[in-house]
Amino acid sequence: MLTRHMTKGMAVGSLLVLAVLLGTADVPAQFRPPAKYKQEGFFAGGRELPGAMLTGIRFGKHRDFLRIVFDLGVERDGKVVGAPFHPPYKIEYLRYPYRFRVTFKGAKYAPNAKVETAQALPLTVVTTADDTIKVIELFVNRPAVFKVIEIDNPAKLALDVKERVDEEIPRVYAVQLQGVDDVESAFGLVEDSAFPPDYRPDILVLGNTVFVEAVYFTLEEAARVAGKLEKAGFTTLVSERQGNELPRH
Repeated sequence: MLTRHMTKGMAVGSLLVLAVLLGTADVPAQFRPPAKYKQEGFFAGGRELPGAMLTGIRFGKHRDFLRIVFDLGVERDGKVVGAPFHPPYKIEYLRYPYRFRVTFKGAKYAPNAKVETAQALPLTVVTTADDTIKVIELFVNRPAVFKVIEIDNPAKLALDVKERVDEEIPRVYAVQLQGVDDVESAFGLVEDSAFPPDYRPDILVLGNTVFVEAVYFTLEEAARVAGKLEKAGFTTLVSERQGNELPRH
């Protein structure tokens, strides 16, 4: 599935996400250590690349993992060609819901980006009005491990995602902010508001719906935080769900 929308200066689309090999962008690919599966944290790397673009996303299922390939380009003399190396990036593995979040510094989503939709997972792309990528998220329905292969000339990022069967999926309690109607408002609220220290919300864009929420493991803790937010003037909703479920109103 692939959709894109414009919402008060930000474009929202359904796409896909990635993770990357621990950054050694200046080292020839043949000398990089083999990628290893990782179950926590993030990878980051790349270096400044003016005119960088995401030009395509390809993916497919293998015997025991899903591979996602991100093709990267660069604009030169009015034309888009394969990027010689990777722009700065950071990719995080996040929980509840399980997802991968990727950010590129200064890279744009190419207007003619080619996205293969076979075997696609739920995903979101948020861009600014000039098509600069703000965030990409890919949602998976189970705990996962991941590794990334970084390829140069032309630059590509390949993410391998493998499900974990040894991690229990918990019940969680999400404290959602109400009255957030669009993507631009959501990012402005999270970036500019002074929340209580125990409320560090994420922004999740699912189709035309935007959620600003933080997740807790007990109803008591969620209710306590919601109470603090209400006293500070925010309207909240406490929602219970399985840790692999997407948020809902």
